[in-house]
Amino acid sequence: MKKKIILFVTLIIIISVLGIYPVIHKKNLDSKESNTLKIYLPGKNENYDHRFEAVVNEFQKKYPNIKIEKVIIDNSFGNAEYTKKLLTDTLAGDGPDILYLDNMSTRKLEKSEMLMDLKPLMEKDKDFKKEDYNTKVIEAGLYNGKQLIMPLYYHVNEYITTEQLLKNNNIKLEDNYSLKAFMNALDGYISSINGNKNKFLFATPMNISDFLDSSGEEFIDYNNKKVYFDKPEFEEIIDDYKKIYKASKKPSDITGYFGTNGFEDLKNGTALFSNDSLIINDTFFEYESLISQVMGETQIINSMPTYKGGDKAVASIDLSLAISKNCKNKSAAYNFIKIAISENIQSSSNSSSSIPVNTKAIKELKQQYMNGVNNIFQLPFIKAKIVQQPLSDNFQKYYSKVTDNIQNAVITDSDIEQMMMESLTPYFEDKSSYETCVKTLENKVKLYLNE
Repeated sequence: MKKKIILFVTLIIIISVLGIYPVIHKKNLDSKESNTLKIYLPGKNENYDHRFEAVVNEFQKKYPNIKIEKVIIDNSFGNAEYTKKLLTDTLAGDGPDILYLDNMSTRKLEKSEMLMDLKPLMEKDKDFKKEDYNTKVIEAGLYNGKQLIMPLYYHVNEYITTEQLLKNNNIKLEDNYSLKAFMNALDGYISSINGNKNKFLFATPMNISDFLDSSGEEFIDYNNKKVYFDKPEFEEIIDDYKKIYKASKKPSDITGYFGTNGFEDLKNGTALFSNDSLIINDTFFEYESLISQVMGETQIINSMPTYKGGDKAVASIDLSLAISKNCKNKSAAYNFIKIAISENIQSSSNSSSSIPVNTKAIKELKQQYMNGVNNIFQLPFIKAKIVQQPLSDNFQKYYSKVTDNIQNAVITDSDIEQMMMESLTPYFEDKSSYETCVKTLENKVKLYLNE
């Protein structure tokens, strides 16, 4: 009897071990898999966003046991292929652990319920201090009360002109103009260039999303799937955009290397405003030294005014990160995001291409420039050597405005942007009525929101 009991117990142990082994084995596999974080990146071959490359390198130094698997998707012809693969794979539950978002697919992901809420981790994290970040910008990543997206960098819809250009064209602009007052101040100039193919208001086409965002007004409620295109404010803003659209350069008007147009048009007097983001952003601090020494004029820089006016600006998010709900090592992914928004990374890898969310990095970038005063630099698009000058009071006031005085921040939806241009261009070109075009737009957007 004793032998039977021993045999029975032995069998039970064997069966239990056999039953538990697949679970243990699977757990070990999961643990092994969780030591890899997969990230999709738009780029070509091994070339991708240098800001992100710095994050990857820093993370691998700090966490050498966790491998970063970079999946670089060719974006030679735009981000369409990247967006398609990111969305398809993520919605199928087989995408990256960390999502690199440049506004091409953000809204669809937000409502997909495939993104992890970062708020609980942020609240438990004793090292995360809200005062170290621009909270208005971070709040752009909230969706239905959840922090699904972490913004990294943003820009403000801005323009550059000179005191002499404004004076020569009898234009006076106030810092805190409302959009209506701003447009009224430009009416005479716009009328004077009507039909003149060699004179423009803005040196490059103004993005309609940037224009609507900078107004500070909201006409689409993504959470409740509603649109408010019937508001009189919307019609006023669209009419203002129409004036800018008709008086500014179109893509077909851009010649030569894209990025030099804004500066060249200011210098030649063929445009009143430079809004050439490639050059303004890459030479953000240096631009007024360039204008002063090459043109002999005084730079005026400001954000496009809000609809109601005032001393605040609206931020448009450039780049964000998110974590997939299917990520097997969420703490490691969160640490990756923390590195991405750290002062060290944001003050060293930004190259002034946009404004960082880290407030200490914002001050550090300015100080880096000030430390280089009297240095000589040369830009690739001009032959002259420029002496780096101290930042003017006008520029420093503007920098404070777009870093310390943000009214709110917006994540642009590129799908909506495309719908707007497709639906409203017939109105901009006087080929269809406002009512007809807005109705078309409303139907498209409502369908999109309810997909």
